[in-house]
Amino acid sequence: MTTTSKEYAEALFELSAGEGRTEETAAGLVTVISAIRQEPGYQALLASAAIPRESRLDALEKAFRGKVPDVLMAVLRMMVSKGHVRDLADMAREYEELARQYTGITLVNVTSAVPLKEAEAVALRQKMERRIGHEVTLKCRVDPALIGGIRVEADGLVIDGSIRNKLEQIKDVINP
Repeated sequence: MTTTSKEYAEALFELSAGEGRTEETAAGLVTVISAIRQEPGYQALLASAAIPRESRLDALEKAFRGKVPDVLMAVLRMMVSKGHVRDLADMAREYEELARQYTGITLVNVTSAVPLKEAEAVALRQKMERRIGHEVTLKCRVDPALIGGIRVEADGLVIDGSIRNKLEQIKDVINP
């Protein structure tokens, strides 16, 4: 995360919150990031100093005008104009975090050896909400290297119940 992406995210969030449109802006960012992932050359086009700035801004307008909030379009135009469009993905992640903090929702990163079943995810979310004291959103990913169990991270709290972690603890006891 760069300082530049953080500054853009903070500015975008303040403008969106002032208009009461934080969720709409977040959805617009998802649209933009999704489009760029589908067509990776598009970001290179927007970032290219070899292409005149006005042509890059026209391409941006054609792609997203009317599909994302005006406040987001203004920030995107600024990022293209200033040559900071490569910071877009980091800016979007930072914006998402600011929006979560604003709404009082904590992101809980869950890593498991196998995909969690729906009932397991619901139970884990409820347990974390009781522990943290407010609403949480689970972001689940799978890492077979854990062998079994789960690893949970939220607000600096790490609960590592993975088999890999337990094996490493045993190894540390055996080989001090």
